[in-house]
Amino acid sequence: MKKRMLCCLLALVLAVGLLSACGSVKAAVYVQSVAALTGYGSLGGANASAGIVVAQKEIKVERDSSRKVKQLNVGVGQEVKTGEVLFTYDMEDMQLTIDKAKLEIEQMKNNVKDLTAQISQLEKEKKSAPTSEQLSYTVQIQALEADKKEAEYNITVKQKELDAMTSGSGTANVTAPVDGKVQAINENGTDSSGNAAAYITLVQDGAYRVKGKINELNRSDIAVGVPVVIRSRVDDSVWSGTITEIDTENPSSGNAGVSYGYGYSNADDTSSSSNYPFYVELDSTDGLMLGQHVYIEPSDGGTVSDTMKLDASFLQGSAEEGFWVWAEKDGKLEKRTVTVGTFDETYNTYEILDGLAAEDYIAFPEDGMEEGDPTTHTMPTEDPSAEPSDGVDDSGATGDGVDDSGAIGDSADTGPIEGGEEESAGSEDGESSQTGGVTYAR
Repeated sequence: MKKRMLCCLLALVLAVGLLSACGSVKAAVYVQSVAALTGYGSLGGANASAGIVVAQKEIKVERDSSRKVKQLNVGVGQEVKTGEVLFTYDMEDMQLTIDKAKLEIEQMKNNVKDLTAQISQLEKEKKSAPTSEQLSYTVQIQALEADKKEAEYNITVKQKELDAMTSGSGTANVTAPVDGKVQAINENGTDSSGNAAAYITLVQDGAYRVKGKINELNRSDIAVGVPVVIRSRVDDSVWSGTITEIDTENPSSGNAGVSYGYGYSNADDTSSSSNYPFYVELDSTDGLMLGQHVYIEPSDGGTVSDTMKLDASFLQGSAEEGFWVWAEKDGKLEKRTVTVGTFDETYNTYEILDGLAAEDYIAFPEDGMEEGDPTTHTMPTEDPSAEPSDGVDDSGATGDGVDDSGAIGDSADTGPIEGGEEESAGSEDGESSQTGGVTYAR
């Protein structure tokens, strides 16, 4: 009897322990791309960055707001040749406007004549008027002279308007100044954002340049004038060029929010980095197409850094004892020792000499992290004020992290992309949404 009771008690303890273990399954820790955090592989490291062929020159064709368009002859996306008619003005409507302006000028000139005659008459009367009335005549004459000057000024303004209308009144057709493609047509004079825009915008044929992005951590590694090599993504075609512009006025933020490891994250983290567009002027555009995706590499003449720079907040340890990071290995966290170089006080970064590669993923250090914790590449979006999950769904079933197929996982991609290439489908300009540029290991 005692043996039976002991067995029952032992079974109860094991069951309670099993249920407790099932109810305390740890949330997957969000890990971030080293390439995204450091900008390594974005035309500042040993790899190439993604680029896209864009138009170098846009031609703005304005419409005279005082004239009515009779017919628009082109559409968005249409190819046009130099001299081809884009749109035609309504000449009848224009002639009525010109005739009206001429009539207004004639009326203003007659008004000036009347004012001149009145001033002349008052000056004659003033000469024979008594002293007591002299001041009155003077005031009247000055008032009329002011009216005359204003009328003469209005005539000048109106005449300039008339000259502007008549200078183009003999030309009904507005033609394309260059060979190109119609990029946009704005009937109301504004773009989709409500900003002032030209009536027709043309993209000139053949005038291409390549757009790429540089991370702020590697911003000092490139400069205007640095030569680069442009490589095709589909064959062995190569072009050469020079960086001519770095647009530091329009940065885009990298996806480097800090994960707290407990179901929410800080999207406004100060450790996130910005990417800046830069442009390459090509020595030749033969064989390139507008919108084509390419790779940008520093040429032999470029002077760029080959070390990555990581924000110090991701490092644990000290200079005396050594540094390490929480890195991902086979979908789980591990402590990984890294070798650091120079510390940059301006950007709060360390050079990483060994221990990390661009294709690795690391987590922002937080209390409670342990080696072996599951990882995820999907940024948590849950409300931080919500109660922690107890691993039990609405049906009362205890979640065990196993899907219907029996595979254990968190549904997120937990391994680095093979070959060191990372690209987000549908991202702007064909570039990675995390790195601002696809890393292409050569």
